[in-house]
Amino acid sequence: MGLKTTDIVEAAGRIIIESGTDSFSIKELAGEMGINTSLLDSYFEKDDDILMLLLKSLENDINQLITETRIVDRSPEEDLQLLFKKMHELLKLKPYYLSVIFSTELKEKKSELQKALLKIKISVRIYLLEVINQGKKETVFKTRQTSRILVTNILGSFRSFMNEQRMISKMVKDLEILKAIND
Repeated sequence: MGLKTTDIVEAAGRIIIESGTDSFSIKELAGEMGINTSLLDSYFEKDDDILMLLLKSLENDINQLITETRIVDRSPEEDLQLLFKKMHELLKLKPYYLSVIFSTELKEKKSELQKALLKIKISVRIYLLEVINQGKKETVFKTRQTSRILVTNILGSFRSFMNEQRMISKMVKDLEILKAIND
């Protein structure tokens, strides 16, 4: 029986949304997928290998999103709007990415996971710098702020927005559970 990467990522994502990255394990993933642990052992040596697969999936999705945004010739302002619209859609479709991005446990784990997360952040920063610099060149963006500061502020605001969305979703879910218990 061959396992699809997307199935593994989605099952891992469901676990991470429920339990976080700290208690994540191959055994827990096998249970979520309804398969024998030994089948996953042939794919992964350690629990962190699954988290790395999840980060690679996030990286691929972000890089695809950036590539799709670059394809059409638009104004820098339109590129910026489209990028964040697509990122928002991606993170709504795959909310487990948010759990990984905001995971404090992941930041304390092995450096290879931290490097993978940093690589993703850098690719987004580089693209944003390109868009902002082009916008400044075309005088679409009229500011004296450096492009790096603008990128930091934009990403910080987007991060805060997405974290708020994640927290609201969690609260709604918790309220639904409490309501079900009380009914």
